[in-house]
Amino acid sequence: MGVAAGAATFGIRTSGASPAQDRVRLGLIGAGSRGNQLLSEFLKRDQVQFVAVADVDDTHANETAERIHREKGGERPESMRDYRKMLDRDDLDAVVIATPDHWHAHPTIHACQAGKDVYVEKPLAHNVVEGQAMFKAARKYERVVGVGTQQRSSENFRKAVESIREGKIGRVHWIQTWNFENISPFGMGVTPDSEPPSHIDYDAWLGPAPLRPFNINRYHLLFRWFFDYAGGMMSDWGVHLNDIALWALDQKGPTTVNTTGGIWTVKDDRDTPDTMQVVYEFPGDCVLTYSMRKGNGYPMNGHGYGILFCGTDGTLFIDRSGHEIFPDRMAEPYGIKLIKGEVPTRSIPTQAEQFKAQDDGLPDHVTDWLDCLKTRGRPICDVEVTHWSTNTTHLGNISYLLGRKLTWDSETETFPGDDEANRLLSRPYRTGYELPEV
Repeated sequence: MGVAAGAATFGIRTSGASPAQDRVRLGLIGAGSRGNQLLSEFLKRDQVQFVAVADVDDTHANETAERIHREKGGERPESMRDYRKMLDRDDLDAVVIATPDHWHAHPTIHACQAGKDVYVEKPLAHNVVEGQAMFKAARKYERVVGVGTQQRSSENFRKAVESIREGKIGRVHWIQTWNFENISPFGMGVTPDSEPPSHIDYDAWLGPAPLRPFNINRYHLLFRWFFDYAGGMMSDWGVHLNDIALWALDQKGPTTVNTTGGIWTVKDDRDTPDTMQVVYEFPGDCVLTYSMRKGNGYPMNGHGYGILFCGTDGTLFIDRSGHEIFPDRMAEPYGIKLIKGEVPTRSIPTQAEQFKAQDDGLPDHVTDWLDCLKTRGRPICDVEVTHWSTNTTHLGNISYLLGRKLTWDSETETFPGDDEANRLLSRPYRTGYELPEV
């Protein structure tokens, strides 16, 4: 197991833990693309047994149950549309949730209330209030709730954060994160509404979201480009990048956020931006900028995504392939009145370093969560930590929707004195799909 928060290594959980040996009986909620990606890691573990699979798409549920039976052997997991049915099982220890974002909060809260532990995918929640409710449920019902921001379990990111916190690049005051690719001008295209296929429960798929006609471009993988169900690239990838920034800065969130952008280069069905610039200000005089464009793939420093930490003594670049530290130097002084011809100088202690990553952290992330089910400790990406990271993406989108700079209080998780912005911390819920009370 790793160190507890506040202990050595700045509260960073170290890798190398041995997996828990006791059998863990799991249920999978959401058996689409990400659900099956997670399965590929979970099924490697001898102690893991999946007893149930739930998905509103019968094809996904049945095919995934068959896959588990084929690869793991034993009894075929029960498949179902309604995840609540599995929560009644006495032989269920925990659930793995890989649904669209708007369906993260309800099953997490219901699972906690049923005495089950949870692994839920990122971003944690559709909105700030949902994240608050999920955190409250985890603590009230004393459940282990880990979130799939797996980069925190990567040795690559852990070592980089250690270097930053140890001061290897000096005082960090400027951070740049980005996602660049070119899918213009067609994107996912424009598709007419249609009747939903008979093998899905479309009303249940919509759940708390507004009632709209079925459209294949709003379904499955493409849901993330619509505010009804997700937060666009800002929450899909921005949460991974901002999470590492918060970790390195040891902050819960920014003090201000200001977003500009729009749908400027892609002509398709999305309603989330294809171009975005988000500027966050943090305590201690540090600025973080998230840049995203879908209409031009020219990379920054040779990378289509990444994080650049700039300090007074050097720079650290990181993505999932590894990280590198570049020493800096003081520029020749100018505009300074010299005394006796002396030129002020200082030595820069930063040394060039390079680290190559083995993976994105998912293997150790799953191990960490499984260990915590046994020890009852908190995962490295505990629900509270990822709630903070997810909040940064909500703030960026709220500023975009309102078209103005916002002030944020990370302790109260409100926009002080700003009723218009505070209304966007939650959403209206359809009758029958209200957010569960905790």
